[in-house]
Amino acid sequence: MARGDSDRSPACQPGIWHGWASLYPAFMPSISSEEKRRLLRASTLFRELSEAELDAIAPSARIQSLNAREELFHKGDPASQLYLIVRGRVKILTTSNEGDEIVFNILGKGEVLGELAVLNETTRTATAKAIDVTELLALHQRDLFEFLRNHPEAGIKLARVLAQRVSNLSELLSDMHFLNLPLRLAKKLNALALAYGHEQDDGLRIKLKLSQEEWGDLVGATRESINKQFRAWTKEGMIHIDRGCVVLAKPEEMKRLASYDGL
Repeated sequence: MARGDSDRSPACQPGIWHGWASLYPAFMPSISSEEKRRLLRASTLFRELSEAELDAIAPSARIQSLNAREELFHKGDPASQLYLIVRGRVKILTTSNEGDEIVFNILGKGEVLGELAVLNETTRTATAKAIDVTELLALHQRDLFEFLRNHPEAGIKLARVLAQRVSNLSELLSDMHFLNLPLRLAKKLNALALAYGHEQDDGLRIKLKLSQEEWGDLVGATRESINKQFRAWTKEGMIHIDRGCVVLAKPEEMKRLASYDGL
């Protein structure tokens, strides 16, 4: 089992733990119900819940930790828990018949994964693997269902969030089919800049170190196509690469490109 990721540049990474915790994440201390409630409140899925609803569900969540490159679950596994990322990053992927990874998404702090399979009582439709040392809150299906039975209004709030996610997925599939590579890549760069962007003197740094192959996986393109597009944008002064991170030198222009509808 991998115990770290020493080849990654610290300048591109969110802060992670040091000392024993970074080497043995299973030893991370437990957290209080109050802290769990705060984390749930900050999440994408549970942010609309009332204080009383958060108080009811928070004690059921438990801490879980992963080493870098460790799988959280595998495609086809039974789905019994959903997860909230507290620290670190997780990539959602599948594997081709040739053994190549195809990355669908990269999730970070505050994002929830695995909820659709849990609610639908199906098996996992993709694999989730930690990129960094990662800490999560896990909520078991039985606890979630009991909470929803006792708090029906909370179910409506969660349904609204999930409906938006389905809409986002439909948009992603549409983009993959109908938008050219520069538009798809610009939209992905802008989305990740919102989640991982850091203002600095030379532009907006996306604090996420991805290979060109991984960028290609995220937008349905080859590594060679990504390399060609990045070189073109670098020549135009739109971006530059610094220690493995993409820096948007002209973030407003990239935003305009991402919103272009071709009309």
